[in-house]
Amino acid sequence: MANRKLKTVILDDDAGIVRLVKTILRGAFGNELDLVDFTDAHEAQKWISNNCCDLLISDIEMPDIDGQDMLIFAKQRNAWTQVVFLTGQSSWMHVTQAVENGASDFLLKPIQRAELCNIVQQHIERAARWQSALFPKPIASAGN
Repeated sequence: MANRKLKTVILDDDAGIVRLVKTILRGAFGNELDLVDFTDAHEAQKWISNNCCDLLISDIEMPDIDGQDMLIFAKQRNAWTQVVFLTGQSSWMHVTQAVENGASDFLLKPIQRAELCNIVQQHIERAARWQSALFPKPIASAGN
C-alpha cells in the first residue's frame, strides 16, 4: 500500500465511461486513490496544472485535446505521472506513439473490471516502491 493516496485523474468525453471507471476504482481502491474525474480535457488540464497527478486514466480520442496531448501535458508537469489509456482503437500507430510519449498501459473498451483493477493495482504497488525508495523509514539504532 502507498504511503499516501494516489491522486488519480479519470478523463473521457463519455460521461458513462467516467462514471463506470470511478465506480469500479472507488469500490476496489477507495482507501488508496484520491479520484478526480472530468469529461472536458481543458478542465482536466486546469486541475493538473494546480495539483499533483500520480495516475492519469484517459481516453485517447477526444475532441479538441486528445489523450496523447494530455499525456504530454501531464508528463511535463510531473514526469512521474503514470498514464493508462482507454481506447476503442487498438491500432499499432496509437500504441507506438503513446509508448514513445511515456504511456504505461492500455485498456480496450469495453472496459473489463478485472483488467482495470489489475492495472491500477500494479500502479499502486509501483508508487509504494518508489515512495519507499525515495523516503526510506529511518532505521532504529540498537540500544534506543
